[in-house]
Formats: sequence, C-alpha cells, structure tokens
Amino acid sequence: GFSTTLQEPNGLVKSSIEEIVANPQYGDAKTSSAFAAAQGVKLAPGESMTLTSVYGQAENVEDLPKIAKAVTKKNFITKKFERARSMMNELTSKVETHTANKLFDGTIKQNYLDNSLRGGMPVILGELDDEARSSNADEDSRLKVYHVFSRIHGDLERDYNDFNIDPTYFSQGPGNYRDVAQNRRNDVVFSPRIGSFVVKQFLSFIQADGYEPLTVQAFSYQIENHNEASRVASLISSEKSAPTVIAVLSGGIFRPGQLFALFDQLDVELVVSKQRAIDEIMAISTESPMALYGSGYWADHWEYYLDLIEAYTSIYPDGEESLMYDTELRYFFSTATVKPRSQKYVEDYTFDGKSKHILQLDATVFDNDKVAEQEAFRNVTTGLIANEANWQRTGGPATGRAFTSPAITKLFLLGTMKFAMRDAYGMGVEYEGGRPGWNDAMNGLAGMVGSGMPETFELSELLKYVLSVVKKFQRPLVVPTELATMVDTVNDALDELLASGYEDSEELSHDVPKELFKYWDTVASAREDYRNEVQYYFTGNTVEISAEDAIDMLTKWFDQVQLGVARAIKIGSKGIDDDGTSGIPPSYFSYNITEWKRTNQKNAKGLPLVNANAMSVGVFPLFLEAPTRYMKLIVDDQDKMVDMYDKVLTSGLRDDKLDMYFLSADLTGQSYDMGRMMAFAAGWLENQSIWMHMSYKYYLQLIRGKLYDQFYTEMKGGGMLPFMDPKVYGRSLMECSSFIASSAFLDPSVVGRGFLARLSGSTAEFLSIWRLMFIGPNPYVMNEDGDVEMQLIPALPMWLFEDKESGAEGKRDEDGNLVVSYKLFASIMVTYHNTLGTDLFDVEPTSYIVTMTDGSTVEVEGSKIPTETAVQIRKLIGVETIDAYF
Repeated sequence: GFSTTLQEPNGLVKSSIEEIVANPQYGDAKTSSAFAAAQGVKLAPGESMTLTSVYGQAENVEDLPKIAKAVTKKNFITKKFERARSMMNELTSKVETHTANKLFDGTIKQNYLDNSLRGGMPVILGELDDEARSSNADEDSRLKVYHVFSRIHGDLERDYNDFNIDPTYFSQGPGNYRDVAQNRRNDVVFSPRIGSFVVKQFLSFIQADGYEPLTVQAFSYQIENHNEASRVASLISSEKSAPTVIAVLSGGIFRPGQLFALFDQLDVELVVSKQRAIDEIMAISTESPMALYGSGYWADHWEYYLDLIEAYTSIYPDGEESLMYDTELRYFFSTATVKPRSQKYVEDYTFDGKSKHILQLDATVFDNDKVAEQEAFRNVTTGLIANEANWQRTGGPATGRAFTSPAITKLFLLGTMKFAMRDAYGMGVEYEGGRPGWNDAMNGLAGMVGSGMPETFELSELLKYVLSVVKKFQRPLVVPTELATMVDTVNDALDELLASGYEDSEELSHDVPKELFKYWDTVASAREDYRNEVQYYFTGNTVEISAEDAIDMLTKWFDQVQLGVARAIKIGSKGIDDDGTSGIPPSYFSYNITEWKRTNQKNAKGLPLVNANAMSVGVFPLFLEAPTRYMKLIVDDQDKMVDMYDKVLTSGLRDDKLDMYFLSADLTGQSYDMGRMMAFAAGWLENQSIWMHMSYKYYLQLIRGKLYDQFYTEMKGGGMLPFMDPKVYGRSLMECSSFIASSAFLDPSVVGRGFLARLSGSTAEFLSIWRLMFIGPNPYVMNEDGDVEMQLIPALPMWLFEDKESGAEGKRDEDGNLVVSYKLFASIMVTYHNTLGTDLFDVEPTSYIVTMTDGSTVEVEGSKIPTETAVQIRKLIGVETIDAYF
C-alpha cells in the first residue's frame, strides 16, 4: 500500500524523473507540493550543479505560463540573486561603519536591516521639485512618509506569528504596537527629513481612556479635491486612461501599492515614470494613520513615546515648541471599553478550594455601542467603513467633528491617567486594562490585581518631560472639560491625603494604610467617572490650565511618584536568596483584597462581583526590567548609576557562567497565577533566560549614563554581539535572537545558545547604542541666540580605532592619526581623526572640515558647527563628508 509516513520517496525509487513527468498531473484535493530534479546528469569528481526552485503566488492561474517563461530564461535566477545581494548592500549602506573590528561593522548593518524588517523603512514620496527635495515632511505638506517592509516579526522562526506583506510596490504589513514604536525609534536619526512624522503618528493613537490599540497598520491616503484628482490624472496618464485614473483617485482611501495593482488590472497607460506618478498623487493626498484594537489594553504601549520625542528633539530641538503646542492630533477610537472595578473584581475560590479571594477578570468589554457608532460611517456603495470612524468625535452618532488636542495636551492626559492608575500603595501602575506591560509572559498578573514599577518609572519620566516643556515655553495647557473635572478631583484627593499627615513608617506593613487606600479609591473612582463621560464622545469644550498652575500641579504629582518609588524599594522583592534588602527596585506587585463587599451582581460566568474595602501587597522575585527602567531616573547621577550597576552585578539577576543577565531571578516556588512563564523550564523562554532585548535595554542605560568602562566591559565580555562565542551562541554573530538559554537550564549543551527570531526589539536597542557611540545624544542643540547648531560627541573606545589585543590594525589618515568613519543621516560619511590616541569618551572635537558635493569646503574651529552649515547638513543639501578632529 501507499506509505502514509511521507518519509520514503516511493515514486522516485520506482520511476525515473522522465517517467514521473510524463505521467498525468492531478492537483485536486491535494496539498500543493513540488520537487526540483534533474535527469541524465553525470558529475565528475569535484564537479557540482545547482538546482533552483521558484516559489511564489499569482493572482490568477492563467498567469503561471507567463511567470514560468520569465523565470526559466537563462541567467534569470543568477541576476535576481545578484540583485538581492546588491539590494541588501544598498539598504544597509545607510549605516556603513568602518572601525578596526570588521565583524562589529557587519553587525551594525545586520541590525539595521532586521530593525527595518520589523519596524519598516521610511521613504519620502511627493518630491516634485527642488523645494520639496530641500524640505522635510513638516515643512512641505506635499511630502508623505511611508514605511515599507514592516511586518509582525515576519520570519520563518516565528511560524506561530501570522504575518502579512502585500505583494505590491511599497509593500508593508501590519505590526504589533510596541514592536513598531520601538523599531521606529531612530527613524528621524537615519532620515531627518521625515521630521516629526513618527511622533505624530503614535501620539495620534492615544485614546481618551489613556490606552492604545494593538496593531499598527500602514497609513491610508485620500484625495478630497476632485479637480486636483483630474489635474493629476491628465498629467500622469494617457487621454484614454485619464477617466479611469480619475475614478480610482476619487474612489476613497488607498495605499500606494494598491494604486499600481489597480492600474495594472485596469490596463492604465501611464505617460510618466511610476515614481513620478506616485509623487504627483501623494502630493495632493491627505494622510491618516491606521490601527486596530486587537485584544485587551497593554500597559506599556505608551512607554515608548518619550524615546520617539527624544530622538526627534535631538535632531530638531528648534521644532519642539511647534510640535508640542501647535500640532493638533486626534484621539483613536477603539471598540473596547475598560470596565470599572465593580464589574471586574470577582469573588472566586482559591486553587485548593479552601478559601475565597478576589480576582480581576475580563477587564475590558467589546463595546457593541462603539461598534454601532462606527457602523454609522459605512459607505452604502462600497460597503466599507470610512476612516473617520476610527477617531473619537464630539456630539452624537456620526455627527460632530473628530476632537483634537495639541500634542502636549495628549501627553498631559496620558500622564494624568497613569498617575490616577497607581496602585493602592502608590507604587506601581495598575494593570487594570487586562494586559501586563513589556514582559507579556506575566499575563496572569492583571488577574492578581497586579501593578508594575516599570510603568511607574516611565510615568516619572513622562511627568518630568511635560513639566519641562511647560516651564520652557510658559504656555497654558488646553484640556478637555471632562479631563479637567477629573484633574480637580485628583488634586482634591491629594490635598486631603497631605492634610491627613500620613507619613511612611520606617518599617512598611504589607497592609495598605487606610489613608492611602482612601486616596486610591477616590482617584480610581474619578478615573472611572471620566471614562464614562468620554466613552463615546467628547463634548468639545475645553478648559485652560495656566502654565503656573500646571507647573505647581505637575511638581506635586512628580513628588508623589518619587515617594512611591522609594516605598517600592523599601517593600522590595522576595525570592530565592533574596530577602528584599538588595536595594534593587522590584518590578511587580500583586494585591490581595482582604476585605470586600458584594455588589449583588454577577459576572458572565455567574461569579459574584465585589467592591474592595482593604488590601495587602504581594511581592515577587527580581526582574531585570525594573533596574533597567529605574536607571532613567538616575541617569545624570554617576554615583547612583554605579551603585545600581554594582548591585545588579552581584544579584540573582547575574548569570555568572555566561557573564550575562537573566530576565528574571530564580522563580522557583512562584504561583502559576502570575503567567505563562511558570510553564517553562528555568532558563528557557521568559523563565530566567537571557532575554536579549531586555539585556540590550540594560546595556543602553549604561552608555546613556556614561558608565563607559562598565558598558564596554559588558560588550567585549560577551554580553553583546558580535563578541559572543560562536560555538556556544550557535548562530551568526551578527544576528540577534529572542532569548539565550541561560545557565539555569539543565541541559549544558544548550546553555548559551540563541533561540527564535532575529527580528526582535534588540535591534532597536543596538541602533540606539550605535547612535550614542558614534553620533552622541544630541547632535543638534540651541545656542544662546536661539539658533540651532550641530555637535558630534562620540563615546568610542580606543580598540575600535586599533585593537592591539586582537591584532586588528586601524586605518590612519595622511598625518598618521587613527580614524573611524560612519554614515550620518544615511548619506554623509563622517570621519573621526583621533589625534589624541585615546578613548573618545565625551571628548568634543576641536575642529571640523565639511566638504560639499561641489568640492568646496567649510572649515570650522571649535566644537560646534554653526547654524547655516548645520541646517544644510540636516537638510542633506549638497554635503558630501564631514571630518572631525579630536
């Protein structure tokens, strides 16, 4: 009979290739499959031949003969392979770097490529003339930024992650929110002409309730002016095709690749190049960010905004005020609503059935009324829901306008919501939206009425930033009336808490003090009332908060957050060989509701709903995320940074065998309630493994805090690529992994090996590290006259100029000075001349020579490049190279 194991090629054994091909081929009711084979070939010793298989997808089966004819032409595959190689070199040349370590140089290119495959690579469309080509996307409304290549992880090692990439020009697929937000962090550094595009995109996704959607989609475009559509159609297409093009351009929202697919289907005849056609079309289009709610509200999506803003202001410090106060942004409208506590605090039996406890379950609800609101925007002709349905409005169903606020207001709203989401002890930010933060393997923590300190550390930074902006520009905050009402309640509750005279005792009880519980209950109720008010609409009314009042309020809030941080460190962590006195901040807390009262209502599963009357806090072992994010708070204090580094180095977070850092300390004995990580063996996946992304986040904080000796010791000691042992790592030293099996894993043959996809967030951290190493934190600064100037302050060790230890000779200039070079802004080659012959840690250049494309030069004495030349460099106008002398 037929072998069903599919392990034996019976047909090939019984018949020749010629006989098999001659037989009838039937494809019905079979899973598509194919083999490549050759017949009648004899190979002499040392000879070889290559068999090439081509796999793909076609819209119609009738297209297959044409495709087959094309791909079987002589040298077709060879040329495509060569083109793929050259394309990779073209794409990665944007971060071309030349040091004494060639493997390190290659690692930079690989990380840039992989970062682009997850976050996308921005291209600028609409460049019709010299004015457009010399402007950024903020200065010329014709310019549109579009990211290509982006997808959800999107490689074969993550077959559990379904990803989609349209088979069109300008191809892009949807991505997970936190992934895209992190991987686009440095876009403006590599492509300064995109301006504030990424910042505005993500701040637009902030919802009225303080959350964000799950999936980021490609931007959509629309041409609203029919006359402009007609004008462009006549410019780019033949007289015969113009009416068809007009219909397509006026037919609703589109994406660039979809247009060309339609043009092909409709046999549109273009009279200009495809590039010129898309530039003409995009120049008259309006753009709109797109996203999908997905499932649940993740606690960390907002934590990446400051990284985006910091990257933007490092290139455009002169654009900060306009971005914050003069940029109106909409509010995303998701189809889910966060339940109030009274509808998600559920009474249930403990796992042993001997007692009862309170869980937070089904924290969000799919809101059918919101769905109905969106349905009102469905086009009866096309059956599609208009993009306007994705933005929260004023007024009633399908009426009013999309409500907008300045960017600074949206950040203030976000800070207000997170400040009002702090837990009952005022320490962590509650996971009350049903999902945890970055460490999504802690997916049970929301059910444990849990909270996270990583979010608190980010809240501290957010409040500090908003406070700094208000202080700097002394402009009022214009906020929705509904938010202003909530703010008043929060401030009244805080005044009452301060008036109560409550102070933390030397030894903190795990029982939440009554004064803190009362404050928490009042503020949480205010948060719920506010969300109820803006569940569907804003009134459209606003209130102005003066700069003076905002500064006073934000200062008080910031101080309260610092009290919570100190309280958390005092409460501490608890685990194997950890008594909570390490001084390392804990990452997570759970809350046991010790007293409660039933509401006389039940949830969908028939379990009683309750209101909390008292709580006690539960603790966990250490996780690397907390000290990593905490370092942002102390980054300017060298002594505190060194102290925290030393504490982590000697803690249960250090894998001494691998000289790396565990994602978590030993989790032995922890409750399975905390999340899926407890289902994994120690050292595997999120259970005490080396999670490369978080390790790289930690290393990034070291170089941000100017702990150069510690940072480079960790890097060259094998903590970072490409300095790991290739025999142990088990894959390319230029290619990141999701995790590395740690020494906690029982099988020693696996310890130190990298697993799963290279397309991780590690690449974003690596590029941020590269940026600080080569460019410095703030390449553009404002001078005393309010004009922008440029400065390059690297953090490069001597061994990247010349590594005597490994015998790697460096490159020298004509005067014999060691040099390194790299591409700035993806196009300008910068060379550092190390006349000092030492590490260049925070050393300012003494002079520059800027060479233009016409051969002329600008010589600069001093550490800063003056305004006119600095702006030319930023605009990428006629600048060939920069030589900096130290």
